Amino acid sequence: MSIFINNVLKREENGKLLDCERVLWINKEKDAVITISIINDNALPLYKSLSNLQNELDSGQLIKLQYDPYAKFMIPEDKLSPNEIKIRDQAWECIKEIVELEPNIYDKKERYQIIKELCKKTGKGKKFIYKYLRYYWMGGKKENALLPRFRKCGGPGKPKNPKHKMGRKRITATTDPSLNGVLTDSETRGIFDDFIRSVYLKVNRRDSVRFTYIEMLKKRYGIGTKIVRGVEIPIIPPSHKVPSIDQLRYHIRTRYTKRKRLVGREGKVTFDRDFRPLLGSETRRATGPGQIFEIDATVADVYLISSDNVDQIIGRPVVYIVVDVWTHMVVGLYVGFEGPSWLGVTMAIENTAMNKVEFCAEFGIEITEYEWPCHHMPQQFYADRGEMESKKADSLGKALGIKLKNAPPYRADLKGIVEQQFRTLNLELQPWMPGAVKKEYRKRGGPDYVLDAKLTLKDFTKMVIEMILHRNNYHFMEHYPLDKALSKDNVKPIPRDLWNWGMQRDHFLHEVHPDIVRLNVLEEAKVTVNSEGIQFEGMYYWCDELLEQGWFVQGNSAEVIIAYDRRNMNFTYIKLRDGKEFMKCNLLGKSSRFQDLSLEEVKMKRFEEKLQKSLYQSTKNQQDVDLSTRLEKIKEEAVSRVEAERDHSLTKSERKSDIRANRKEERDKLRKLQSFELSKADNISNDGVTEDDRDNETSFSPKSKFGLLSMIRREG
Repeated sequence: MSIFINNVLKREENGKLLDCERVLWINKEKDAVITISIINDNALPLYKSLSNLQNELDSGQLIKLQYDPYAKFMIPEDKLSPNEIKIRDQAWECIKEIVELEPNIYDKKERYQIIKELCKKTGKGKKFIYKYLRYYWMGGKKENALLPRFRKCGGPGKPKNPKHKMGRKRITATTDPSLNGVLTDSETRGIFDDFIRSVYLKVNRRDSVRFTYIEMLKKRYGIGTKIVRGVEIPIIPPSHKVPSIDQLRYHIRTRYTKRKRLVGREGKVTFDRDFRPLLGSETRRATGPGQIFEIDATVADVYLISSDNVDQIIGRPVVYIVVDVWTHMVVGLYVGFEGPSWLGVTMAIENTAMNKVEFCAEFGIEITEYEWPCHHMPQQFYADRGEMESKKADSLGKALGIKLKNAPPYRADLKGIVEQQFRTLNLELQPWMPGAVKKEYRKRGGPDYVLDAKLTLKDFTKMVIEMILHRNNYHFMEHYPLDKALSKDNVKPIPRDLWNWGMQRDHFLHEVHPDIVRLNVLEEAKVTVNSEGIQFEGMYYWCDELLEQGWFVQGNSAEVIIAYDRRNMNFTYIKLRDGKEFMKCNLLGKSSRFQDLSLEEVKMKRFEEKLQKSLYQSTKNQQDVDLSTRLEKIKEEAVSRVEAERDHSLTKSERKSDIRANRKEERDKLRKLQSFELSKADNISNDGVTEDDRDNETSFSPKSKFGLLSMIRREG
């Protein structure tokens, strides 16, 4: 890196500026260079070695500035005031002859003699000559460097403490100079700041300067009070003894920037949304397809009817849309009545990974893979805090390797691409949607758009799909910020063309099986596995793999993480390898009463069972007491009988002897008493049929052979 005349070289050490010097003259043959410091007001030219300076520049000890700090003095002639031009020209006339005496003018001794002779010739003092030379040399040896430093006068930005009132005089001062007003000193400025912060900059109040001024007079400048119609009112001094409202306005204008005033009065969130600079492009947040997917929901501006009963109006559906930031391609969709909620988000994410040819076929729309080639997961999802700020979302991101980022509150503008899709959806589909919400319908006596509803959920979904297909394949984005590579390849700013171009180059997409996506968007729970099965909310599940591995053996107990779909509890899924694999578990037969029920229905059924048990508890308690009483009576009768009949002369050993023989004797006696005897007289009628078997012609108990013959005749 070579050194040239007028180069500005900066010298730093540990981030601290040591010096900044301008090159005035170079002689390569003599290896000489002359520089002057531009940060030292009393600097003079210095001789240095050119080679040493070059080595310092090459080693990084010196840094060549790419801009000239004195460029601010290069003001066009028409922008200068006559006084500035006059002072500049006078200074130039004074030194224009001696500045050409290079390099003699840079030598200390020769410069002294040259300036001494110039002072005699012009009558100017040495102080002014040196000032003009420094201005000229530090400013790059240009005439405009001699412009007066009027713009530095007054200490701009620094507080003033004058001894008398500044600014134009009040009109009242023309009659009496004492009526000119008060001085705005540090104390007055402090009062201004107090009321500006507490009143004028109060968030969402938007109080005027006049209101702030009145509050200030009322609370800080009162000299007494008076009672008017029962109200105590402060007495304010004459206007020339208090600050004016113009002084307050001037203080606000000069001490509080526009940004500070807007943030204070509107709030940081509103400022960022409505007043922030619009210099960038949201599309440029991503550098290729799949780097960022925006996801958001809206309630569609249309009322739908039931597909089963056209007389039933079922309300307005929820629409979730997933959009790729770089291409503006709609990559996922959900239309239904879930949400906005986590369940609605799961449906949209699941659709993002789904093959769109199969998805459209469900609604009778035939497309090719080329028309909607989106069935991938992104590097990052950008969504609202509501749905994506949860443990469920964290689990999804960890399992699929996706970053999840949420927009700040009330900052829908940060998801402008997906928000624009909603706007297009509501505006462009409105003419074809009977039941669409229209502002003009709200007039008194106007038609009721709710009663105009004609579309079912399936009809509306088909409309949304057709609109998305049209925008993805044919919407020419006039204001899309094409870069050099896209422009070079003549890529049209159409979502599908951008997608296909990006897929052939740098993209951030990755394919995930829809089942794995579904698994990780489902809710999770930690459950226990024991000999009865996998227990969850009073239901029991099992699967062949766990049975073969011996998980259900008695004595075993373990905890596992399951995923479940609360809409149907017929199955649960054991998550393996951090959600990259799973085992499907079925409902056991002993929990069959919960078949085809949702989790809410299961909880309700269990509640009803507990309620029935609780209501039956009184009856059960009474029956338990009845049983205990009857058993107690039997026990007491047995004790009384034994105590009355017992031979108390027997010893303990005698009573315990011959237990085996006693048992055999008791058993033989019971056998005789309990032996069967068929066809007892008291149970058999004259025709040989028991009374109990009259109604059952297949059972007979013949008394004799004659009875048997009689039975045979009847059968014949």
